[in-house]
Amino acid sequence: MNIVQICGFGLLGAITVWILRSFRPEYATAAGIAVGLLLLAGSIAPLVRVMDSVTAIANGTGFSVYASVILKSMGIGILAQTTADVCRDSGVSMIASKVEFAAKIVILLLCVPILETLTSLIEGFLQ
Repeated sequence: MNIVQICGFGLLGAITVWILRSFRPEYATAAGIAVGLLLLAGSIAPLVRVMDSVTAIANGTGFSVYASVILKSMGIGILAQTTADVCRDSGVSMIASKVEFAAKIVILLLCVPILETLTSLIEGFLQ
């Protein structure tokens, strides 16, 4: 899907959810989640291309460790944001904020080896 199709589908989904809220509010949340999942599925192909490009660049330059951290961080961020949005749409914003917080902690943990490498590199320069 290109961005015009994604935006058009998103607008149609939003209108559908808005109409459903008037007549069948119990179906509005389910429809919103379904539209969101379909939009997410339509975004997977470009995301795979980005991941392939970053991996190719990293393998060509010797920075594969950093690329894996970047790719994992992107995946965690996208997954956590999508989950948090679904939670907010379902009316459970308290859980959404906890999911986002947990994702930030996991991303920070992914960065620890890079920080250790940078610290040892700086120590080597100072000696």
